[in-house]
Amino acid sequence: MIPPRRAGLPIRSRFVRGLALAITCIATTAVVAQNPPGTAKPAPFRTGNDAFLEDVRVLHEWTGETPGEQFGWVTRKVGDLDGDGVIDFASTAPTRRTNGPNSGHVAVYSSRSGKRLFAWDGKRNEQFGNSVAHAGDVNADGTPDVVVGAPAGGRKPGRAYVYSGKDGSVLLELTAEEAGDRFGLKVCSIGDLDGDGHADVAVGAPSCASTGKDAGRVYAYSGKSGDVLFTIDGKAAGDNFGSAIDGNRDADDPQLVVGAMKQGGTGRGYVYRLSAKDGATPFFTIEPDETAANLGQYFAVYCGDVDGDGTGDVAMTDWNNAAGGPGTGRLYVHSGKTGERVLTLTGDKPGAGFGTSISDAGDVDGDGRADFIVGSWQHPEGGASAGRCTLRSGKDGRVLATYTSTQPGDTLGFDATGVGDVDGDGGIDFVLSSAWSGIRGARSGRVFLVAGPTFE
Repeated sequence: MIPPRRAGLPIRSRFVRGLALAITCIATTAVVAQNPPGTAKPAPFRTGNDAFLEDVRVLHEWTGETPGEQFGWVTRKVGDLDGDGVIDFASTAPTRRTNGPNSGHVAVYSSRSGKRLFAWDGKRNEQFGNSVAHAGDVNADGTPDVVVGAPAGGRKPGRAYVYSGKDGSVLLELTAEEAGDRFGLKVCSIGDLDGDGHADVAVGAPSCASTGKDAGRVYAYSGKSGDVLFTIDGKAAGDNFGSAIDGNRDADDPQLVVGAMKQGGTGRGYVYRLSAKDGATPFFTIEPDETAANLGQYFAVYCGDVDGDGTGDVAMTDWNNAAGGPGTGRLYVHSGKTGERVLTLTGDKPGAGFGTSISDAGDVDGDGRADFIVGSWQHPEGGASAGRCTLRSGKDGRVLATYTSTQPGDTLGFDATGVGDVDGDGGIDFVLSSAWSGIRGARSGRVFLVAGPTFE
C-alpha cells in the first residue's frame, strides 16, 4: 500500500476511482469526529475485547506512538525469530517522524509474549516500512530474516533492506536504479533460487520507466551477494507492474506472482516460474472480471493448498471491485498447479473494501484446505469506517467467524494474517491491524493479536 497523500505523500488509493476517494473522506471524517473541536475530554477509546462487536479474545494489543504514523500499515508474519516455536510478525508505521517527516518505522514482535524483538527506523522522507516481509534465511545462520521496503518518492531513490532475524543487523541494502521508481513498494522472499544455501529476495518498483512511464519492474536479488539475478518488466506505460508481489519459496517449483494494478485500466496479475538459469518464465495470468477496478493493487499471496491437489495456490485481491456495488471488493484464488481459478470470495457490502489485507489464514478448520482472513477496512457494521475482518473457508467460501470493530473510524482490516496457534488451544490465531485508528491521535494506528476459533 502507498501511504495517503499528506505533506507530499502518495495516496493509499491514488489510482482508485472516485468512490474510493469519497470513502476515504468518510473515514477521515469519522476519525476527526472522535475528538471534535472544543471537546475537552473525548470519549474513551474501546480497547481489548471491548474493541469488537463479537465475543473476541484479544491476546495482545499494540498501539502507535504518535498521530499520523499509521502503525499497522503493513503487518506480516516473519517466521519464528525468538525460537519459542511460534511464528512472529512485523508491523510498520511508514509515516512516523522519528528521523524527520515520513521517515518510517518497523517493529518485530514475539507473537507468544508480545515483546518487541527488533525496531528499525528509516531516514527522512524514506517511507521506510511501506512494505515488509519474511525474507527466508538470507545469511544461512538458521534463523529467518526480514526484508523491508522504503520506496521514498520524488527525487529520492527507493531502497530495500534485509535485516538479520537473529541480531537485527543490516545484511543487505538494495537501491533503485532511478529516483521516483517507487522501488521497495513491495518486497518478498523467493526462496533459494541459485542453490547456494542463501534465500533470495524480490523487490517491486511499479513506477520504473522500463518499457514506458510507470510501466514497472520487479528485481530478483541474490541473498548471498546482493547481485541482481534477473528483472521482469511491465508490458506498457502505466501498468504499475510490481504493485503486488509474493514468492512461494517452493524448492521444487519456485514461483512469483506479480500485480499490475493499472494494466488495461482494471489491473491484472502474472504468475511466473523461476530459475537461476532462465529467470522468470510466464506461467499464467490472473484476469480481471467485468466488475474489476484495480486487480493486483498491493495484495497477492501464496496462500497454501486451497483446492486440495497437494500444491500451494495463489490469491490476489481487488478491494474496489464493484461486484455487489462500488467498492464491494473481491479475492480470487488460482491453482498453483494449473493456473485455473478455483475460488472467488466477494464482500458483503458496497464500499466496505473487502480484500485490504494479505488474508492468508492457514488451514483453520482442519479440512485440508487453506482458509482466508480478509480485511474490509471500511466496513460499517460497528460504525462508519469501523472495519471488519472475515474468516472464510477456502473449501466452500462460507463464513467461519467475523471480527468487527466497535470504534467508528478504526479501519480494522488494513491488514490481516494468520500466525498459527499462539496460545496453545488448538486454533490458529490472527494479527489484525487498524492503521487509521485514532487511539493516540488521528491515524496513529493499532494492531491486535486475537484468538481464532477452534474446531472439533
